[in-house]
Amino acid sequence: MNFKLLLCIAMGVFVAHLGVFMIIARWRLDRMPPPPPKPHVFSVGETIVIDPKTGEKTVHRDFRVSTQLVDPRDLERTPAER
Repeated sequence: MNFKLLLCIAMGVFVAHLGVFMIIARWRLDRMPPPPPKPHVFSVGETIVIDPKTGEKTVHRDFRVSTQLVDPRDLERTPAER
């Protein structure tokens, strides 16, 4: 047998095993539970105030968006430590 034939057979076995491993990994991912939801970064609040003199109702709406661009632990370190 020549060297090229052995190399082709070895590559074929390698590719076949790689394909089988990828199929098995895909099946495992399908059976895993979904990741937990991310914490809410958006909140809404509403306050209703009634004026005692006129009886007029006023609605105060509050929208809050919290974003965390940097890990708080990174803020405690100096730039040289990062």
